[in-house]
Amino acid sequence: MVETIATWRPTPADRITLVRAALAAACAVLAVPPLFTGDVNGDGASLILVILGSAALLLDAVDGPVARRTGTASDAGSRFDSATDAFLVLVLSVATVTAVGLWTLTIGAMYYLVAAAGIVRPHLREPLPRSTARKVIGAVQPLALLLALVIAQVPGMPPALDAAAPAVALPLLLFSFGRDVVVLERRHRASTEAAPRPGAGHPVRPVP
Repeated sequence: MVETIATWRPTPADRITLVRAALAAACAVLAVPPLFTGDVNGDGASLILVILGSAALLLDAVDGPVARRTGTASDAGSRFDSATDAFLVLVLSVATVTAVGLWTLTIGAMYYLVAAAGIVRPHLREPLPRSTARKVIGAVQPLALLLALVIAQVPGMPPALDAAAPAVALPLLLFSFGRDVVVLERRHRASTEAAPRPGAGHPVRPVP
């Protein structure tokens, strides 16, 4: 692991993803204190968080095309991008707890729950076929959380309106992850059934 980090040479797309990760980390610094103070506005901290989170979200539309244009797209870069996406969503879900409620943490935790399930069932870590729906639903999550944070800054807005966007995003996320898990489970079951059993195909000699 240390050797891999020491020899890692980030591509142009990786550098953009690193900036996104740094922005997400800065958002985390701003998102945690309101959990203890209960202050939704946070003396302007929430506005800064929205700006930084929006910048990280916009850059997500840049690193992929840069990787393809420079011919540096790789599985490692894709995993780094996905991990950064998941971290940003987790941070934004934490940031919305004070304004919307604890249930928004489900949005941020979903990626990590499925990853943890992959420890018990390794086939859940296998690559999935490309899906436009998965990409769109993934992009909706941080957008919905940012929208909730913006609405929470507007005086006089009813709490139900703050929760509207995350309330739509969460079922979509559950559907997306649920569908992927079903696909991977079916693939695993099919490969298990197709695999030859030990000793299959070898006729048993009759005992003389």
